[in-house]
Amino acid sequence: MSAEKIAATLETDIVSGIFRPGEELKQGELAARFSVSRIPVRDALQLMAARGLIDLERNRRARVISLTHAEIDEVYHLRVLLETDCLRQSIRRLEADDLAKIGAALAHSSIDAATDRWADGDWAFHKSLYMPARRPRELAMIEDLRRTCRIHIAGYGVLPTLTDRWLKDHEDLVAAMKSRAGDQAADILARHIADARQTLLQAMPG
Repeated sequence: MSAEKIAATLETDIVSGIFRPGEELKQGELAARFSVSRIPVRDALQLMAARGLIDLERNRRARVISLTHAEIDEVYHLRVLLETDCLRQSIRRLEADDLAKIGAALAHSSIDAATDRWADGDWAFHKSLYMPARRPRELAMIEDLRRTCRIHIAGYGVLPTLTDRWLKDHEDLVAAMKSRAGDQAADILARHIADARQTLLQAMPG
């Protein structure tokens, strides 16, 4: 198995909460799991470190990233800045075809919300909101920040207990976009992200 495939499998494990924040990924155990030598495992860990999924320590130990409350707060602050900006850019460029894709993503996310695929559906919906902006670098930064949040959400067993509320936010976001109401949409999104931040911080130890 290649280092890329190993990295992809381990990333799936991390974002689904199988490996929790701060947990060590032991090279010997991983080599045995994937029936490979330690070389592709080390290469996979290097790829994951470059993507910000794990921290590599000087003694070659690898641990799933584990952020403090202050660092999580910073991540969500950056998300608000980038995601509201991307949303405003999307509204300026919005076309009928974009609205159709957003509507489809909304429908799928509403179905996924009641399943263990809720996080995938949520990102697919938000991504559909930001795609019309045609800002791939900004979108990539948003995805990286959201992945960091998702690692901690899964690792600390955070469940979407306010599903009705955030699905209503999704509906309100779509309505604001259809009306080309940039300020209103940005306000809804900022509160939506702030609520998610508070839910995660309350679930984190310490």
